[in-house]
Amino acid sequence: MKRHLNWLLGLGALLVACQSDLPTETVVSDGEGNVNFTVSALEAMGMTRAAEGSNSALGGITNVDFSQYDLRYQLAVYRVEGDGQYVEAITPQLKTVDDYEPVTYSLRLTANRKYQVVVWADFVREGATEDLHYDTHDFRNITVPELPDKYLLNDESKDAYFVTQEFTVGTSDAATSLVLKRPFAKLRIVTTDWNYEKLEMPDNFKVSYYGCDRFGCMDLVTGEAQSEKLGDKGSTSIFTGTIDKTQKDYAENYDKSEHNRTIIVDYLMTDKDDQTPIHLTLEALDGTTSIASHDLTTDIPIQRNWLTTIIGNTLTTRAEFTVSIDEGFTNEWVEGECWWDPKTLNPTAPKFDEATNTYSIYTRDEFAWLVNNEKTVEGKTLLIMNDIDMSGVDWKPIYTQGEIGYTVDGQGHTLRNFTINAQGVDYEVSILTFKAFVGVWGKFTGTMKNLTFENITINGLADSEVDEDNAHNKEYAYFAGCIGYAGSNYSSAGKFENVHAKHVYIKASGTLATQNIGGLVGWLGTGGGSDPNWTVYMKDCSAEDIHITGYQAGGLAGEVKADRGVGFVNCKTENIYIRIRLYSLDAIRGTDEGVSAFIGNLVAGNNVTIRDCSPATNLTLLKDSDGTPSDYEPASPYYGYTESGTPKIETTTDIGE
Repeated sequence: MKRHLNWLLGLGALLVACQSDLPTETVVSDGEGNVNFTVSALEAMGMTRAAEGSNSALGGITNVDFSQYDLRYQLAVYRVEGDGQYVEAITPQLKTVDDYEPVTYSLRLTANRKYQVVVWADFVREGATEDLHYDTHDFRNITVPELPDKYLLNDESKDAYFVTQEFTVGTSDAATSLVLKRPFAKLRIVTTDWNYEKLEMPDNFKVSYYGCDRFGCMDLVTGEAQSEKLGDKGSTSIFTGTIDKTQKDYAENYDKSEHNRTIIVDYLMTDKDDQTPIHLTLEALDGTTSIASHDLTTDIPIQRNWLTTIIGNTLTTRAEFTVSIDEGFTNEWVEGECWWDPKTLNPTAPKFDEATNTYSIYTRDEFAWLVNNEKTVEGKTLLIMNDIDMSGVDWKPIYTQGEIGYTVDGQGHTLRNFTINAQGVDYEVSILTFKAFVGVWGKFTGTMKNLTFENITINGLADSEVDEDNAHNKEYAYFAGCIGYAGSNYSSAGKFENVHAKHVYIKASGTLATQNIGGLVGWLGTGGGSDPNWTVYMKDCSAEDIHITGYQAGGLAGEVKADRGVGFVNCKTENIYIRIRLYSLDAIRGTDEGVSAFIGNLVAGNNVTIRDCSPATNLTLLKDSDGTPSDYEPASPYYGYTESGTPKIETTTDIGE
């Protein structure tokens, strides 16, 4: 979400040929300067925590209660001298904003001189102007002071924004757009089993960062930060946070699900561009009683203006400058961690009823048995008897060579908290080898119904610059989704009824392009039969809160190859976030990226029927290279690109049984 600050700058008749004839830079009464900054926002937010729309994946503008806080802006101008030094020309000019009413700065600057403009925005108490969380008296040394709340977690008012930008005052019109970014990384911890199976719930937490760099001061002009090296575990300061056990603090994103809850948010100052590894210990308590503790010994990356999630258990004459605060983050990182009760897997054969030709799966050990026994269940029915939680397990996808068909009936249950890192099947394309068929099911043939996938993290450790073994930088996700690959080139069945995906995060390494990625299914084809008796279809299926990276990517399905006919009936998607990663051979291939909120790429699109379906109204498309909005436009709300004709999009009756 963005909040825009329109900076209207005008140079008047005061400009003359010789800049020495102009007075020294100064602040004047509103409208009397040769440069006027009008600061405003296009819309007010004013939203309280836990209200509809609050979202731990966003920052203070969304989550701070503006009845208690104001947003304070400070603007300073520095002369850039020939020796590369910065000399303060305009001291920080402070304005506070309540409900985003406009404010104006009027300055008198010298023509043909190079300046550096610096803007800092943070939260202060309602009606106040003094520093709250940060010491801003010296823009060359913004610090996190030793205040009582320095060690308090879960305070969204600690969010802040800044920009530093060089510019030259000239005599011709120009326009520049700037975006305020955070000097921080946001860290959040999401537990996935809140109030699950009658576990005792915590109301306070203790976090200690150790064995890593802790940044505490920053030069706003250069953007550089300084840090201190933290000691070993047990030797550093403890940060504390509380929550209300009876009501969630956030309403959107992961917190929409019953058993998910954001329990920790923290804003960590970072250096300019580099990733920084952190380690931390976490203890959950109910009052003074310790419920659980966890030591995150792995190198967890944080980076400026990134969101890191642990889940699991900005003159020229009459120039107009637009400066916006980007409420979103440049990039995201999700790391799946075990939480309450990490266990090892002991694959165990489920009970089989010969009379009904049915396996009944009650536990995660019994579900894990499928990884190496898919041939055994050919032609049979698998009944999921309970919700199955795979927290703390580096899951290996279920995959078998050949066309092994069977039925999975989830009976309304949920498969949750699956994390997949560097797991998959070697798949050769020309001289390259990919890790393919990635998902809870890497490959599936048959019928799947009445099942929900929730909290699925695939390749969550990719793009890391801090892993000691660097192994995860070599991951490739191809055919990635909750079900990586379904159906086949031989008219085998791929039938999905009442199957849903929620909170899916798929991100592979940046080494090569990633394709065929869907929130529910990565690749689906090729079909067969006729309407309504298709052999490959989706009926009454959905995908919500899907975060994926690549091309040929869709909120529901990545690519659909419909040589023999494929149907989609009464399916929907919502809240789809896609970072478009261009394939290095796009210029040669001459194809579009094939990205949409519903289906990414269609092959033999004229053989696809889409009936009574609802693609997402909230679709966010970003460039994976820098996290900025992409100018890519899908060919349709239903698909990004189609080969060989367009699909039949209808509003009629169901496909029937």
